[in-house]
Amino acid sequence: MQRSLKIGIDARLITYRRGMGNFTYNLLVELAKLSTPHNYILYVDDPSAIQAVPACPRYTVKVLQPKFYPVWEQTVLPRQVQKDQLDLLHCPANTAPLKFLPNTKLLLTIHDVMYLMPLKTLPLSPSWYQRLGRLYRRLVVPYVARRAALITTVSEQSRRDIVAYLGNLSAPLVVVPEAASSTFQRIPEQRLLQIKATYALTQKVILALGGVDPRKNTRRILEAFAQFQAQAPRSYQLLLVGLSPMVQAEYGELARKLGIENALVMTDFIPEADLVALYNVADMFLYPSLYEGFGLPVLEAMACGAPVISANRTAIPELAGDAALLIDPLDTAMLTNAMRQLAEDEPFRQTLITRGLAQSKKFSWTNAARATLALYEEVGAQ
Repeated sequence: MQRSLKIGIDARLITYRRGMGNFTYNLLVELAKLSTPHNYILYVDDPSAIQAVPACPRYTVKVLQPKFYPVWEQTVLPRQVQKDQLDLLHCPANTAPLKFLPNTKLLLTIHDVMYLMPLKTLPLSPSWYQRLGRLYRRLVVPYVARRAALITTVSEQSRRDIVAYLGNLSAPLVVVPEAASSTFQRIPEQRLLQIKATYALTQKVILALGGVDPRKNTRRILEAFAQFQAQAPRSYQLLLVGLSPMVQAEYGELARKLGIENALVMTDFIPEADLVALYNVADMFLYPSLYEGFGLPVLEAMACGAPVISANRTAIPELAGDAALLIDPLDTAMLTNAMRQLAEDEPFRQTLITRGLAQSKKFSWTNAARATLALYEEVGAQ
């Protein structure tokens, strides 16, 4: 019989509903549904995070201060872990305490190793916040990876990259894929009319998630859209989601130079419910990222019925299968031609929608939680 374990989880990112924050949130939602004798202590850095934690009698939430990330992770968290006498600590966001915790095993999730790659492969982001995060991970991840009892990652691509950049680690390295949250689904027509009005969408919509990081390829999206608009059989709008006002000003200037400012709509970060609706509205979704350890927006868009154009490299082909139109993300003309193909070939567009809905269902957070729980028990039994 499996003994009861005391499991700690770094849940600091639970309110950050992007990337690793989504991973943490969805994992906790599904773990809460599984029957188990184990008890969990969730560590957060903000009292407001308590409201985001799924209801579960086995969850205890502890707010640790101060919030400053390196101090929180490297000083405050290990001190509390020792005090709580955990059997296992799961750090689900690449990094973990450097301090050795003699009676607590570490399970580490490494989503990718982009921060270890040379700049010629992935250029630096102009954001100093992102640059400092990259430096912190470069310093911490190689060390904690060698101390972990077990490492999970989210794709075969990331598994290969971890081995390439960190070498053969002593800890087992297990792939546990992510999935689109169940909130990403087809929604009623009335909601689509509302979201179009909210975001001033009066034409057919091409949706993309923008970013200041060169990896997101936003500049090339604008350039390809300008070429597409010159050839398009009908009017389209490009909707870029996730851009701060300062970044919007930068890309707005590029749009004016390209002559597409009247066809471009830009927004800051938006609520998840709005993103679901916008995926449903989109006539196509562009995700020509230069590197992805997984590429969750591809599955989210598919689950909402948006046909996807994405990159033919890194983890994207692994999760997209034959359900997306894959292009070289460095080839602007190829991206333009892909947009034109979806605009002109409605049967093919519908085929991608059907394939995408089926492909997204192959990935499940329930399965991810069950696999993670089995790994907790495996490590806890050592």
